[in-house]
Amino acid sequence: MIDPNAVFDSGRLLALPTETVYGLAAPIDRPDLIARVFALKGRPPSNPLIVHVGSVDQARACAAEWSDMADHLARRFWPGPLTLVVPRAESISPVITAGQDTVALRMPNHPVALALLKASRVPVVAPSANLFTRLSPTCAADVAAAFSAEDVEIVDGGRCEVGIESTIVAVDETRQTVTLLRPGMVGSEALASSLLPGWQWINAVQSEAELSAIAPGRMREHYRPVKPLTVDCRAQAPRSTPEGAVTVSLPPDARDAARALYRRLREADQQDGCSLYLRLPPTALSDPSWAAILNRLRKAASHWLVPSD
Repeated sequence: MIDPNAVFDSGRLLALPTETVYGLAAPIDRPDLIARVFALKGRPPSNPLIVHVGSVDQARACAAEWSDMADHLARRFWPGPLTLVVPRAESISPVITAGQDTVALRMPNHPVALALLKASRVPVVAPSANLFTRLSPTCAADVAAAFSAEDVEIVDGGRCEVGIESTIVAVDETRQTVTLLRPGMVGSEALASSLLPGWQWINAVQSEAELSAIAPGRMREHYRPVKPLTVDCRAQAPRSTPEGAVTVSLPPDARDAARALYRRLREADQQDGCSLYLRLPPTALSDPSWAAILNRLRKAASHWLVPSD
């Protein structure tokens, strides 16, 4: 196993495998390496970073307030693809949180990631190990295509099991609300049904302009292939695909589709053709299990074809 502290001491970043996507990791107490994360990715400083922890105790230490609800959700869904936004401790730099008084925390469900996090002297920031707004990496080769070995030590943990980024919720003890900021494969129904008595569930995904600074992954354009992507949501299949387009297909099951999404977009992007064309299964728009995939595709697509009235 690679010693993460030795990697960081050498001035390099670490490509961390998780069950969602690979992250570009730097320790929370190294402002120089955190700045390197932003620089290598081309990520604007207004976009906060998720802090990855190896235990609930580490998460509690990163929070100014760790409510009963935050603890309940962490123990219910961690390790796993759920990020909790809570008030930040003073030890968490505002550079990490884009100047906000909250911090996003997650414990990944990947044996290699957990081993590295437990070996690290402190928790790490770990946004997706890709160039900003581009397709997220789901295997070590994807990371190697974006960054040099001189800058990033890549830990190969295999292909990501979930395949898309985590669900993000904000936990507000004062208002006793849990607010969905980004959908993921921990679904709304499972989260809403897990709330403690007296707490309210709010879906804020549709108000992204108002809440854009609160959490990562909420820009209007994100997760994009290089070639323009058309997503076809219409019930009737067209007689032919757009001329010169590479066709992308997804499995009919949402979990399988999430696992395949970025890989298939990346493979299609590398083929000859001037654009990409992806046709969704007919039931996707009305199926809650597809909410996270639809969220990613709406940001990835240059054109979105919807059913006519």
